[in-house]
Amino acid sequence: MFCISIYGVNTITVTEVRMSQDLKIAKAYVLPLGGKDADEAINKLKEYSFLIRKILSQKVMMKFLPKILFRKDESF
Repeated sequence: MFCISIYGVNTITVTEVRMSQDLKIAKAYVLPLGGKDADEAINKLKEYSFLIRKILSQKVMMKFLPKILFRKDESF
């Protein structure tokens, strides 16, 4: 578990992550706390995805770190 502070984004819950078969792409299904402003939060996550990948690369030992695509979780 790790925390990143991004201006304009409340607490985010990652409900599911689906990997492509070649492990190059990860689709992260997210939902902001309270479910409000989900589109704005996802846009901010996309904007700062390079920073998220950098931090993940320091925490997770993998040969290749996948590109992360953020999607709104609509299962709730």
